[in-house]
Amino acid sequence: MSEMSRRVLVVEDEPLVSALLEQTLQSVDFVTSRAQNAVEAKRQISTFDPDIALLDIDLGPGANGIDIAHILAKKHPGIAILFLTKFPDLRSAGLKMEDLPPGCGFLRKELVGNTEYLVSAIDNVLGERPEVRDDLLPDRPLSALTKNQVEALRLLASGFTNAEIARRRDTSVSSVEQLLNSTFRNLGILPSDEINPRIEAVRIFIHAAGIPNREK
Repeated sequence: MSEMSRRVLVVEDEPLVSALLEQTLQSVDFVTSRAQNAVEAKRQISTFDPDIALLDIDLGPGANGIDIAHILAKKHPGIAILFLTKFPDLRSAGLKMEDLPPGCGFLRKELVGNTEYLVSAIDNVLGERPEVRDDLLPDRPLSALTKNQVEALRLLASGFTNAEIARRRDTSVSSVEQLLNSTFRNLGILPSDEINPRIEAVRIFIHAAGIPNREK
C-alpha cells in the first residue's frame, strides 16, 4: 500500500475537532472517514477498512475509545490504534497502563496543531517504530503528582467531598486530607488569604484534563 492511500478513521464526538482533523489529514493525502461514537465506528470499520484509527478516549454516553480499541485489538488486529485525547495521561482519565491494548500510541490534542507532528506520530504507529506516548513525557501537565494524588484530584474535580473520596478510596477522611494537602503542595499552591486551595487545584485539573465524568 502506498503512502498516498493510507486510510485513517477519526473517532471523535466533537464535530468541529473531527472536521478539522479530517481536513488536516486530507491536506497531506490521507484518505479519511469519521465517526462520533462506537456504533458509527464499528460501521465504518467494516465499510471503510482503515489502516489506523485515531480514537478520542471520552466519547460521551456509551462505549468509549478504550472499548473501541479493545474491539480493534481483538477482531481487527491489522488496524493500528492512536489515541488523540485531551487527557495529559492515563491517570487523569482514571485509567491504568494495562487498560490499553499493546502497541497503542497516545497523543495529546494540544500538541497536534503542528501537522508534521501528527503525521509523524501516525507514521510511527503504522510502522511500529518508536513508541508514540505523549502521556509519558516528563513535562506533561500534572506530571509532578503521584498516581494517588492524581486520582484524589480527579475525584475532587468530580465534585466529591473528602468523606466520599475516602469511601471510594477505602481509606480515612484524615488520610484524604493529608493526600490533598500534599497534592496542593506539589501543584505549587501556597497558603494564601486570596486563593482557596481546593478550588485552585480543581481549576488546574480541569485546565489540564477537562471536566471529569462523575462516576456513580
